[in-house]
Amino acid sequence: MNLKFVNPVRKPSRITYDSLSALARQGLGKSRLSPAEAAEVRAAIERHKQRQSAREAPRDPLAESWRWLRRLQEILEDEHGPIYRILHKCYRLPYSRWVDKAGTELKIRFGAPAVNSSQYAVWHRNKPWRATELWLTLTVPFNWRSSVLAAGLADAGGLLTLSAQQVAEDAWQAAWLVQGRGYDFRIESGYIVRCADGTYAHARTLQHARAIADKRAKAWAERVQAEERKRAEAEAQARLRTLRNQLAAMTREQIAADYGDLPITLHDSIRAGNCQDGTLQWCTRWADGRTSGTVRDVLETGAPFDEYMLRALTVAIARAK
Repeated sequence: MNLKFVNPVRKPSRITYDSLSALARQGLGKSRLSPAEAAEVRAAIERHKQRQSAREAPRDPLAESWRWLRRLQEILEDEHGPIYRILHKCYRLPYSRWVDKAGTELKIRFGAPAVNSSQYAVWHRNKPWRATELWLTLTVPFNWRSSVLAAGLADAGGLLTLSAQQVAEDAWQAAWLVQGRGYDFRIESGYIVRCADGTYAHARTLQHARAIADKRAKAWAERVQAEERKRAEAEAQARLRTLRNQLAAMTREQIAADYGDLPITLHDSIRAGNCQDGTLQWCTRWADGRTSGTVRDVLETGAPFDEYMLRALTVAIARAK
């Protein structure tokens, strides 16, 4: 209070109007306060309530924006952080084994996506070697870690994504960093679409990006089908080798007993790798020109049980089974 007391007073135990007005009457030596003095007492009580509320209110660290933004800036500028790692992985940056100052100085600002680069010539202390020092300033939104890094778009398509806003389940409106000649950088804006094969397509329009993604998806599906065919063929070849080795360890009588009633044709011999002319010659000599029959018929011709017959029997039995 700004009242000038003429009598000494003690500190009040409670801050209420009654206690403070009694203290004021004692200090002023009055039995009744004037309206102005009473207003001064009420103002003092109100100031006390405001101070008390400020002490009791929980402290909000985000209220001081400069503190957490500065900490975020330090995290993003860290040499071991994601932005620095992506720059060294996906872009051409200056480097020298002999000049200590050669390299890249990264600065992060917060706002709309932007880039500013400047380069300087630096020399070895003894002046025999020259190198380049690059100062790169990137402007990213303050929620870069949640909107870009957490979404897996930080290095989508081998480019540093500076901002991203999701517009569909697999599409984002974004801005990314592009390198030109030398150490010139620029920002390009458009859309990023996640393709079926896990890659990302960049384009100025969403339609163009989806067209690129569809083309990659078609090529990826063809590669998958080709790999499946190769795997199926390899499995079939493995089964044929197993069956061939099994038949090679059996006698004619055992093969006839197990597989004698299965059919065999000229095409089975050709599919086994035997030439058509040689197969026809065999049919003329040992089977009276017949080009089809059963496994028992082939075994009973009396022809040598060689590799050519073994292959033909293997394919015929595998087909029938």
